[in-house]
Amino acid sequence: MTDIANLSTGEIVEYEPVSPLELEMMIRELGDRLERAVPVIKQLWADRYSAERKYIEERAKAVIRSTEPTVTRQRAEADLASLPYKHDFDSAKETLHAAEELQKALTAKLYGYLNLNKVNAAAYQVGGVGR
Repeated sequence: MTDIANLSTGEIVEYEPVSPLELEMMIRELGDRLERAVPVIKQLWADRYSAERKYIEERAKAVIRSTEPTVTRQRAEADLASLPYKHDFDSAKETLHAAEELQKALTAKLYGYLNLNKVNAAAYQVGGVGR
């Protein structure tokens, strides 16, 4: 059996369609889920860029406020002062990348089901079903 995400809860469950109708239903559900993911991914990108801008801004402010005598020490002080913003930025990137990987996995699963659907259709045509 193959792993697939439960489309209502997002959890991974074991499922394998056993009929052409179930296969068609999974194709539709995966396609719908991928379509609904587009605005979510767009918002995650916006959140990522917002966090990055905030991190850059806070780091620059920390460099300007620094009283250290050397540029290296000023940068180090700024890095430490802006560390919470760096963590927020990294967290936003991590969430975005996880969502994109899930989207890729669902797309791969969808393509697999589409191929199975083609095979089923060809098998029905060869077998004379529907004539």
